[in-house]
Amino acid sequence: MIKKATSVFSCVLLLMTLICTASCSEECEIEKKQIKTSTASDSAPFSQGIEANGFLFLSGTLGVDASTGKLAGDDVVSQLNQIVENISAVLKEAGSSLDDLVKATVFLTDMNNYGLMNEAYLKLFPAPYPARTCVEVSALPRAGALIEVEVIALVP
Repeated sequence: MIKKATSVFSCVLLLMTLICTASCSEECEIEKKQIKTSTASDSAPFSQGIEANGFLFLSGTLGVDASTGKLAGDDVVSQLNQIVENISAVLKEAGSSLDDLVKATVFLTDMNNYGLMNEAYLKLFPAPYPARTCVEVSALPRAGALIEVEVIALVP
């Protein structure tokens, strides 16, 4: 099912590129809009999200609680719960929601947490689930962070 979803997603992107190219006489300008919520750090050299041609591309999100500036917990489930809250806030700012997700990439610092992450993920993300990749990384940009998630969504 994931291979089929990924193939469909690739076809959609290719089709969008072809339509954009065919509809532009000389150059195809892609409109780009920055999406930002109060959960973003002003000193961060990246955007929380960029909306472009009907898609919303979110930067990797950690489980940091914006009200405290601290990680939501020291376990993967607590951090994933906060990540989904943070992602939802950015999606809402762009007029989108978790229902509009098409792709998710999950970064774990320990693949032994995959089972716990997967159980929580099933409860937090609505079906049909977005196409997903999960990889183990040696570290994340915040001490104590166990998980990071980046997503791509449609903007209705």
